[in-house]
Amino acid sequence: MATTASVTTDLTTCPICLELFDNPKSLPCLHTFCLKCLELHFRDKRPGVEVPCPLCRKEFEIPSDGLSGFQHNFVIQRLVDARKAASEESKEVPCEVCLEESGGDSQNIPTATTFCVDCNQKLCERCSVPHRRMKGGAHQVKPLGAELEEELIQLKKISSL
Repeated sequence: MATTASVTTDLTTCPICLELFDNPKSLPCLHTFCLKCLELHFRDKRPGVEVPCPLCRKEFEIPSDGLSGFQHNFVIQRLVDARKAASEESKEVPCEVCLEESGGDSQNIPTATTFCVDCNQKLCERCSVPHRRMKGGAHQVKPLGAELEEELIQLKKISSL
């Protein structure tokens, strides 16, 4: 079974340059490529010329305003943005409660491993315990990055329709 990370990587990687999509454009066959990759691949072709998709070889016509005239793939762009955000979140961040209690001194502050959705705070394991046992009802505490994983799974479902 594919992991969320491998699915995200597959969906956010251009099949030409094998890098994270940059300005993803959809061809009429619905395959997506970086605009720069399309421009390099078809550098000697002019608008109005029939060319094959680099992946499935289905013929399409280059739009009159050039390759930039193809529809921007907003679903792929959201996946790329989510993947970038997830990689930023995976960097170690201090527990916000411990940092506040220390008076802003970030020395020896534990790393945040969870996120309280109700309080919008990044918490270490120790600070997350009270959030899970609140008298008015437990707060929604998730591993850091879990909200992005859920969004990626939802976007995967949308993109496969």
